[in-house]
Amino acid sequence: MKRLRHRLSVFLAPFVAFLLRLIHKTIRWDKRIDYELYRGKVIALLHGNALGVAMLGIDRGIYALVSRFRDGDIAEKFLLSLGYRVVRGSSEEGKPQKGGSVGLLRLVKVLKEGNTVAITVDGPRGPYGKVKAGIILLAQKTGTPIIPVYVDFDWSVRLKTWDRLTIPLPFSRAKVRIGSPLWVLPEDSVEAKREELEEVLSSLSLEKFSERALELKES
Repeated sequence: MKRLRHRLSVFLAPFVAFLLRLIHKTIRWDKRIDYELYRGKVIALLHGNALGVAMLGIDRGIYALVSRFRDGDIAEKFLLSLGYRVVRGSSEEGKPQKGGSVGLLRLVKVLKEGNTVAITVDGPRGPYGKVKAGIILLAQKTGTPIIPVYVDFDWSVRLKTWDRLTIPLPFSRAKVRIGSPLWVLPEDSVEAKREELEEVLSSLSLEKFSERALELKES
């Protein structure tokens, strides 16, 4: 039965992506992301905010890190239908049995080729808002800044799942919140930077978010 549900979910993923494209056309955005400013950078987002951020990157050829296990099959089909590219693995560096090292090594190559990467920092299974160290190690190894992003909708449904998944509804107003670039130097503490990113994303996700969450400006 589980295998049947899995196959059905994979089959329906492109249809769900099509529905998201339709909803995307009705959203009233307060701003758009100029992805030329973010080329070759790492976009950090919360798992529960993935649908909102995904709409911002439709057909941009952004690389996304997806679990190599069966639940990743659904995400892969969904993201490919939205014009993303996919790397299978995990954000949990140092856990080869989960595909973490392999996934991050592939992303190192992707970033060095000048591509943009998006990572759900608390995925694939949480806990909610708990940033995994993998994204910090990736930024440290590549010298690439992390760009925290959160999209808030005035009309949406929030599921009672571990990630508090937000489903935007048609004709919503959307506020795009972009944090300042987070650089991770070779001498930086991975744990300290992990906590810093966690704090920024938490701030961005609040209704009255901190003034520390500043929009990235072209320098």
